[in-house]
Amino acid sequence: MPLFVPLALLAAFLLASSAALQQRAAGRSRFAARDDHDLAVPGFGHLLDLVREPLWLVGWLTNLAGFLTQALALHLGSLAEVQPLMVTQLLFALPLGLVGTRLRMATTAWWAIAAICAGLALLLGVQDRLPTRPPLDQERLVLAIIAIVALAAALVAASRGRRPTARATLFGVAAGLFFALSALLLKQATDETLDNGFDATVTHWFAYALCGVTLTSLCLGQMAYAVGPLTAAVTAMNITNPTAAYALGVLVFGVPAPRGSGVIAGVAVSAVLVVGGVFLLSRASALPRPRRPPAP
Repeated sequence: MPLFVPLALLAAFLLASSAALQQRAAGRSRFAARDDHDLAVPGFGHLLDLVREPLWLVGWLTNLAGFLTQALALHLGSLAEVQPLMVTQLLFALPLGLVGTRLRMATTAWWAIAAICAGLALLLGVQDRLPTRPPLDQERLVLAIIAIVALAAALVAASRGRRPTARATLFGVAAGLFFALSALLLKQATDETLDNGFDATVTHWFAYALCGVTLTSLCLGQMAYAVGPLTAAVTAMNITNPTAAYALGVLVFGVPAPRGSGVIAGVAVSAVLVVGGVFLLSRASALPRPRRPPAP
Protein backbone atom coordinates (compact mmCIF):
# COMPACT_ATOMS: atom_id res chain seq x y z
CA MET A 1 0.00 0.00 0.00
CA PRO A 2 1.42 3.43 -0.91
CA LEU A 3 2.27 5.55 2.12
CA PHE A 4 0.02 8.42 1.05
CA VAL A 5 -3.09 6.25 1.60
CA PRO A 6 -2.78 5.82 5.41
CA LEU A 7 -1.55 9.43 5.69
CA ALA A 8 -4.64 10.72 3.86
CA LEU A 9 -6.92 8.59 6.04
CA LEU A 10 -5.13 9.85 9.17
CA ALA A 11 -5.54 13.44 7.98
CA ALA A 12 -9.26 12.85 7.40
CA PHE A 13 -9.60 11.37 10.90
CA LEU A 14 -7.76 14.31 12.51
CA LEU A 15 -9.85 16.90 10.65
CA ALA A 16 -13.07 15.08 11.57
CA SER A 17 -11.94 14.89 15.21
CA SER A 18 -11.17 18.61 15.14
CA ALA A 19 -14.66 19.40 13.87
CA ALA A 20 -16.24 17.25 16.60
CA LEU A 21 -14.14 18.89 19.35
CA GLN A 22 -14.85 22.43 18.16
CA GLN A 23 -18.54 21.70 17.82
CA ARG A 24 -18.69 20.46 21.42
CA ALA A 25 -16.71 23.48 22.61
CA ALA A 26 -19.04 25.84 20.79
CA GLY A 27 -21.99 24.16 22.48
CA ARG A 28 -20.53 24.99 25.91
CA SER A 29 -20.14 28.72 25.22
CA ARG A 30 -22.40 31.39 26.67
CA PHE A 31 -23.71 32.10 23.17
CA ALA A 32 -25.01 28.55 22.81
CA ALA A 33 -26.65 28.74 26.24
CA ARG A 34 -28.74 31.81 25.36
CA ASP A 35 -32.41 31.29 24.65
CA ASP A 36 -32.32 33.64 21.66
CA HIS A 37 -29.10 32.32 20.11
CA ASP A 38 -30.91 31.43 16.89
CA LEU A 39 -31.57 35.12 16.29
CA ALA A 40 -28.25 36.47 17.50
CA VAL A 41 -25.04 36.71 15.52
CA PRO A 42 -21.93 35.33 17.22
CA GLY A 43 -19.38 38.08 17.50
CA PHE A 44 -16.16 38.92 19.30
CA GLY A 45 -17.54 37.89 22.70
CA HIS A 46 -18.40 34.44 21.35
CA LEU A 47 -14.88 34.13 19.94
CA LEU A 48 -13.39 35.03 23.33
CA ASP A 49 -15.54 32.35 24.96
CA LEU A 50 -14.17 29.78 22.52
CA VAL A 51 -10.55 30.85 22.97
CA ARG A 52 -10.92 30.37 26.72
CA GLU A 53 -12.31 26.88 26.20
CA PRO A 54 -9.48 24.26 26.36
CA LEU A 55 -11.49 21.83 24.24
CA TRP A 56 -11.72 24.38 21.43
CA LEU A 57 -7.95 24.95 21.52
CA VAL A 58 -7.35 21.20 21.42
CA GLY A 59 -9.65 21.10 18.40
CA TRP A 60 -7.58 23.72 16.59
CA LEU A 61 -4.34 21.92 17.39
CA THR A 62 -5.90 18.74 16.00
CA ASN A 63 -6.95 20.70 12.92
CA LEU A 64 -3.37 21.90 12.44
CA ALA A 65 -2.08 18.33 12.75
CA GLY A 66 -4.61 17.18 10.16
CA PHE A 67 -3.62 20.01 7.80
CA LEU A 68 0.08 19.09 8.03
CA THR A 69 -0.66 15.39 7.57
CA GLN A 70 -2.72 16.17 4.48
CA ALA A 71 0.17 18.26 3.13
CA LEU A 72 2.54 15.30 3.56
CA ALA A 73 0.06 12.94 1.89
CA LEU A 74 -0.24 15.35 -1.06
CA HIS A 75 3.55 15.50 -1.30
CA LEU A 76 3.82 11.69 -1.49
CA GLY A 77 0.77 11.09 -3.69
CA SER A 78 -1.16 12.59 -6.54
CA LEU A 79 -3.80 15.28 -6.04
CA ALA A 80 -6.27 13.08 -7.95
CA GLU A 81 -5.65 10.21 -5.50
CA VAL A 82 -5.36 12.00 -2.14
CA GLN A 83 -8.37 14.31 -2.34
CA PRO A 84 -10.93 11.55 -2.99
CA LEU A 85 -9.63 9.83 0.16
CA MET A 86 -10.39 13.00 2.16
CA VAL A 87 -14.08 12.18 1.67
CA THR A 88 -13.61 9.76 4.57
CA GLN A 89 -13.85 12.79 6.87
CA LEU A 90 -17.59 12.27 6.64
CA LEU A 91 -17.19 8.63 7.68
CA PHE A 92 -15.24 9.61 10.78
CA ALA A 93 -17.30 12.69 11.63
CA LEU A 94 -20.60 10.87 11.98
CA PRO A 95 -19.61 8.32 14.68
CA LEU A 96 -17.40 10.89 16.44
CA GLY A 97 -20.37 13.25 16.65
CA LEU A 98 -22.37 10.55 18.43
CA VAL A 99 -19.74 9.87 21.12
CA GLY A 100 -21.17 10.65 24.53
CA THR A 101 -24.76 10.78 23.28
CA ARG A 102 -27.60 8.29 23.59
CA LEU A 103 -27.71 7.82 19.83
CA ARG A 104 -26.37 5.17 17.48
CA MET A 105 -25.82 5.06 13.74
CA ALA A 106 -28.68 3.86 11.59
CA THR A 107 -28.31 0.80 9.36
CA THR A 108 -28.53 3.07 6.31
CA ALA A 109 -25.36 4.84 7.45
CA TRP A 110 -23.42 1.58 7.55
CA TRP A 111 -24.52 0.74 3.99
CA ALA A 112 -23.42 4.23 2.91
CA ILE A 113 -20.02 3.76 4.55
CA ALA A 114 -19.60 0.41 2.77
CA ALA A 115 -20.43 2.06 -0.57
CA ILE A 116 -17.89 4.86 -0.03
CA CYS A 117 -15.13 2.45 1.02
CA ALA A 118 -15.83 0.18 -1.95
CA GLY A 119 -15.81 3.15 -4.31
CA LEU A 120 -12.49 4.48 -3.00
CA ALA A 121 -10.89 1.02 -3.12
CA LEU A 122 -12.07 0.60 -6.71
CA LEU A 123 -10.76 4.04 -7.68
CA LEU A 124 -7.29 3.27 -6.31
CA GLY A 125 -7.19 -0.27 -7.68
CA VAL A 126 -8.57 0.17 -11.18
CA GLN A 127 -5.95 2.65 -12.40
CA ASP A 128 -2.18 2.58 -12.39
CA ARG A 129 -0.22 4.69 -9.91
CA LEU A 130 -0.49 8.32 -10.91
CA PRO A 131 2.68 10.43 -11.04
CA THR A 132 3.31 12.22 -7.74
CA ARG A 133 5.41 15.04 -9.21
CA PRO A 134 3.96 15.86 -12.63
CA PRO A 135 4.93 19.19 -14.22
CA LEU A 136 2.76 22.12 -13.13
CA ASP A 137 1.35 24.32 -15.88
CA GLN A 138 1.35 27.76 -14.23
CA GLU A 139 -0.67 29.39 -17.01
CA ARG A 140 -3.41 26.81 -16.60
CA LEU A 141 -3.20 27.24 -12.82
CA VAL A 142 -3.87 30.99 -13.16
CA LEU A 143 -6.78 30.28 -15.52
CA ALA A 144 -8.13 27.67 -13.08
CA ILE A 145 -7.99 30.15 -10.19
CA ILE A 146 -9.82 32.79 -12.23
CA ALA A 147 -12.44 30.27 -13.36
CA ILE A 148 -13.07 28.94 -9.85
CA VAL A 149 -13.32 32.44 -8.35
CA ALA A 150 -15.78 33.48 -11.08
CA LEU A 151 -17.85 30.30 -10.74
CA ALA A 152 -17.96 30.53 -6.94
CA ALA A 153 -19.02 34.18 -7.14
CA ALA A 154 -21.77 33.23 -9.59
CA LEU A 155 -22.98 30.45 -7.25
CA VAL A 156 -23.07 32.80 -4.27
CA ALA A 157 -24.94 35.42 -6.30
CA ALA A 158 -27.40 32.80 -7.57
CA SER A 159 -28.17 31.73 -4.00
CA ARG A 160 -29.86 35.03 -3.15
CA GLY A 161 -33.59 34.68 -2.65
CA ARG A 162 -33.57 30.88 -2.82
CA ARG A 163 -34.78 28.42 -0.23
CA PRO A 164 -32.38 27.37 2.57
CA THR A 165 -31.64 23.95 1.07
CA ALA A 166 -30.77 25.43 -2.32
CA ARG A 167 -28.64 28.15 -0.71
CA ALA A 168 -26.71 25.65 1.40
CA THR A 169 -26.12 23.50 -1.68
CA LEU A 170 -24.83 26.41 -3.78
CA PHE A 171 -22.57 27.66 -0.98
CA GLY A 172 -21.37 24.07 -0.44
CA VAL A 173 -20.44 23.69 -4.11
CA ALA A 174 -18.53 27.00 -3.98
CA ALA A 175 -16.71 25.88 -0.82
CA GLY A 176 -15.89 22.50 -2.39
CA LEU A 177 -14.31 24.23 -5.40
CA PHE A 178 -12.09 26.31 -3.11
CA PHE A 179 -11.18 23.27 -0.98
CA ALA A 180 -9.97 21.49 -4.13
CA LEU A 181 -8.00 24.55 -5.24
CA SER A 182 -6.53 24.87 -1.76
CA ALA A 183 -5.33 21.25 -1.93
CA LEU A 184 -3.62 21.91 -5.26
CA LEU A 185 -1.80 24.97 -3.92
CA LEU A 186 -0.96 23.11 -0.70
CA LYS A 187 0.70 20.32 -2.68
CA GLN A 188 2.72 22.79 -4.71
CA ALA A 189 3.79 24.75 -1.61
CA THR A 190 4.72 21.55 0.27
CA ASP A 191 6.76 20.19 -2.64
CA GLU A 192 8.62 23.50 -2.98
CA THR A 193 9.30 23.74 0.76
CA LEU A 194 10.59 20.18 1.16
CA ASP A 195 12.72 20.42 -1.99
CA ASN A 196 14.19 23.93 -1.71
CA GLY A 197 13.41 25.13 1.81
CA PHE A 198 10.98 27.62 3.28
CA ASP A 199 12.92 30.60 1.92
CA ALA A 200 12.20 29.47 -1.63
CA THR A 201 8.50 29.01 -0.91
CA VAL A 202 7.86 32.53 0.38
CA THR A 203 9.21 34.01 -2.85
CA HIS A 204 6.50 32.32 -4.97
CA TRP A 205 3.05 33.81 -5.44
CA PHE A 206 1.23 30.49 -4.97
CA ALA A 207 2.21 30.45 -1.27
CA TYR A 208 0.23 33.64 -0.71
CA ALA A 209 -2.56 32.42 -2.98
CA LEU A 210 -2.78 29.35 -0.70
CA CYS A 211 -3.45 31.59 2.32
CA GLY A 212 -6.21 33.51 0.54
CA VAL A 213 -7.83 30.43 -0.99
CA THR A 214 -7.76 28.49 2.31
CA LEU A 215 -9.32 31.40 4.21
CA THR A 216 -12.00 31.80 1.53
CA SER A 217 -12.80 28.09 1.58
CA LEU A 218 -13.25 28.14 5.36
CA CYS A 219 -15.52 31.20 5.18
CA LEU A 220 -17.64 29.67 2.40
CA GLY A 221 -17.92 26.44 4.36
CA GLN A 222 -19.12 28.24 7.49
CA MET A 223 -21.60 30.27 5.42
CA ALA A 224 -22.91 27.05 3.86
CA TYR A 225 -23.59 25.69 7.35
CA ALA A 226 -25.29 28.93 8.37
CA VAL A 227 -27.68 29.53 5.46
CA GLY A 228 -29.35 26.13 5.29
CA PRO A 229 -29.51 22.49 6.36
CA LEU A 230 -26.24 20.84 7.35
CA THR A 231 -26.94 17.80 5.17
CA ALA A 232 -27.21 19.87 1.99
CA ALA A 233 -23.96 21.73 2.70
CA VAL A 234 -22.01 18.60 3.66
CA THR A 235 -23.22 16.66 0.62
CA ALA A 236 -22.35 19.45 -1.81
CA MET A 237 -18.88 20.00 -0.36
CA ASN A 238 -17.93 16.32 -0.14
CA ILE A 239 -19.01 15.64 -3.72
CA THR A 240 -17.55 18.80 -5.29
CA ASN A 241 -14.16 18.67 -3.55
CA PRO A 242 -12.81 15.33 -4.93
CA THR A 243 -14.46 15.88 -8.33
CA ALA A 244 -12.88 19.30 -8.78
CA ALA A 245 -9.54 18.05 -7.41
CA TYR A 246 -9.46 15.22 -9.95
CA ALA A 247 -10.23 17.66 -12.75
CA LEU A 248 -7.54 20.09 -11.55
CA GLY A 249 -5.03 17.25 -11.37
CA VAL A 250 -5.70 16.36 -15.02
CA LEU A 251 -5.89 19.93 -16.35
CA VAL A 252 -3.20 21.68 -14.28
CA PHE A 253 -0.84 19.03 -12.90
CA GLY A 254 -0.67 16.91 -16.01
CA VAL A 255 -2.18 13.83 -14.36
CA PRO A 256 -3.06 11.39 -17.16
CA ALA A 257 -6.78 11.03 -17.77
CA PRO A 258 -8.30 7.53 -17.47
CA ARG A 259 -7.74 5.49 -20.64
CA GLY A 260 -9.15 2.20 -21.74
CA SER A 261 -12.74 1.01 -21.44
CA GLY A 262 -12.05 -1.01 -18.28
CA VAL A 263 -10.37 1.88 -16.44
CA ILE A 264 -13.03 4.39 -17.50
CA ALA A 265 -15.80 2.03 -16.43
CA GLY A 266 -14.08 1.39 -13.09
CA VAL A 267 -13.65 5.11 -12.41
CA ALA A 268 -17.28 5.73 -13.35
CA VAL A 269 -18.55 2.97 -11.03
CA SER A 270 -16.34 4.21 -8.19
CA ALA A 271 -17.70 7.73 -8.67
CA VAL A 272 -21.27 6.44 -8.47
CA LEU A 273 -20.50 4.49 -5.30
CA VAL A 274 -18.75 7.40 -3.57
CA VAL A 275 -21.30 10.04 -4.60
CA GLY A 276 -24.22 7.80 -3.71
CA GLY A 277 -22.62 6.87 -0.39
CA VAL A 278 -21.94 10.50 0.53
CA PHE A 279 -25.50 11.47 -0.41
CA LEU A 280 -26.96 8.62 1.62
CA LEU A 281 -24.64 9.08 4.60
CA SER A 282 -25.36 12.80 4.92
CA ARG A 283 -29.06 11.98 5.22
CA ALA A 284 -28.76 8.96 7.49
CA SER A 285 -30.44 9.67 10.79
CA ALA A 286 -29.13 8.65 14.19
CA LEU A 287 -31.29 6.32 16.24
CA PRO A 288 -31.73 6.12 20.02
CA ARG A 289 -29.82 3.31 21.65
CA PRO A 290 -32.03 0.48 22.87
CA ARG A 291 -32.44 0.48 26.63
CA ARG A 292 -30.97 -2.38 28.55
CA PRO A 293 -33.43 -4.44 30.57
CA PRO A 294 -33.20 -3.73 34.29
CA ALA A 295 -31.05 -6.11 36.27
CA PRO A 296 -33.03 -8.67 38.32
